Amino acid sequence: MALTFTLVDTWDDGKRIHVSGTIAASGNYASGGDTLDLSQSPVVASSQPPIQGTAWMDGLAGYDYVFVPGAAINSNKVKIFQQGASAGAFPELAAGAYPAAIASDSITFYGIFKKLQ
Repeated sequence: MALTFTLVDTWDDGKRIHVSGTIAASGNYASGGDTLDLSQSPVVASSQPPIQGTAWMDGLAGYDYVFVPGAAINSNKVKIFQQGASAGAFPELAAGAYPAAIASDSITFYGIFKKLQ
């Protein structure tokens, strides 16, 4: 279990803080999603995760990365889905070591946070 966030850019639109970055995966994936701690980015300056429905993740290796906000900025989850053998919904990645395609993928993150009042 190791998803590491690296900040690329941040900006303030006067109402919200926008954050973009990359995510690197290493180690093992856990069923139900791997934890993504965003508290290491001081520019966010919030104890809350991104606003519900305002965080996106994308990669190039063909996997679907879904960001699930946690109760706090350090308890977010990322669920990973892969194409199944038959048509239909993508099944969640099985628990275990990250496949090489994910470990070497270019995973991007974009989130919008509430400003501190």
